[in-house]
Amino acid sequence: MALSSDPLPAPCAERLPLTTIIPRAWIGFGKAPWQCVGLTALTLIVVTGLGVLARDLQESGNRSLAIAGDVLLLLSIPASLGPLVSLLRLADQLLPTVTGSEAAVNASRKKPLHWLIRQTTALAVLEGVVLIGGLSVIRILSRLIASYSGVLSIAVLALGSLALAAWALSQILALPLLVHHGHRPLAAMEHSRTLVQANRIKVLALLGLLMGVNLLGLMGACLGLLLSIPFSALLMMASCRTQTPWDRDSRRNMLPT
Repeated sequence: MALSSDPLPAPCAERLPLTTIIPRAWIGFGKAPWQCVGLTALTLIVVTGLGVLARDLQESGNRSLAIAGDVLLLLSIPASLGPLVSLLRLADQLLPTVTGSEAAVNASRKKPLHWLIRQTTALAVLEGVVLIGGLSVIRILSRLIASYSGVLSIAVLALGSLALAAWALSQILALPLLVHHGHRPLAAMEHSRTLVQANRIKVLALLGLLMGVNLLGLMGACLGLLLSIPFSALLMMASCRTQTPWDRDSRRNMLPT
């Protein structure tokens, strides 16, 4: 899995089009609602099915079956990447197209699905390593300092947790950017970081919007997730259609077409 970074557009000039993502997502969902719901159902079946089977094996009382359950639980994560990437790719294709300066960027949609899945797997591995490594470092430092000062240990734990949470927030757009632009993992992570830094308030608003949509989806015996998850995917992919201030093509495409 190649991890070399790709050249990025000038990220400092990008602005998140928060005011237009809802109408764009609604237009996209109306084009193929059943395909969106079908891919969402497949993703949920893979995740919940493997998760329930893994839990049953873990609680069987047999050590070999318990180990098999642990392995199956770990495999449920990469197994769900295929349907998830397919859903994001479909969402990217359903959204209203943009013209002008972003037309060349959108040629990345021609990337084959297996390439996107490979890059997504590499991205998940990289971010998982960073998160696990960060948590381990914070835990070790906190324990070492605890023998000298309990207050300082708590401070290190709190500051480390905040720093790790801020990093995780900066990667919220990494996967959508990878799918939309055809980035490799490192380029997607860097692009997400710079985009989030330039749009902190908007990203927090986007996160709140996604949480609200999926909380609504949890109502009605969780069947609403079949609608809220694809709509969330459309919102995420619409967020990748960034705008450049004072750019003529950008101003012309601020509203859905």
